[in-house]
Amino acid sequence: MATRACIKIEGVTFAKVYKHYDGYPSAMLPWLETFNKEFNDARGHDPNYKFAQLLRASTEERFGLDDSKCTGYGVVKYEAYCGEDYIYTLNMDGTVTVE
Repeated sequence: MATRACIKIEGVTFAKVYKHYDGYPSAMLPWLETFNKEFNDARGHDPNYKFAQLLRASTEERFGLDDSKCTGYGVVKYEAYCGEDYIYTLNMDGTVTVE
């Protein structure tokens, strides 16, 4: 059974990232917290660039995430319900919240 999750970027209200499996906090938070801090340190909170670079960061080997080239991630409407078990928000201040 998949553990679905969605990732929102504070300041982006038109879309969010859908992750089909391994969306539980112990798998997601190390990646999201590291990414959010490193991005904010390098560029500040630039929500549109952060959204795009989050997708790129999902392929970094150091996080051991899904390496499938055809499945696993999607971009969906911000208000869409995807049956997600968790919703992560990358906040302006560099923190990550989990619902």
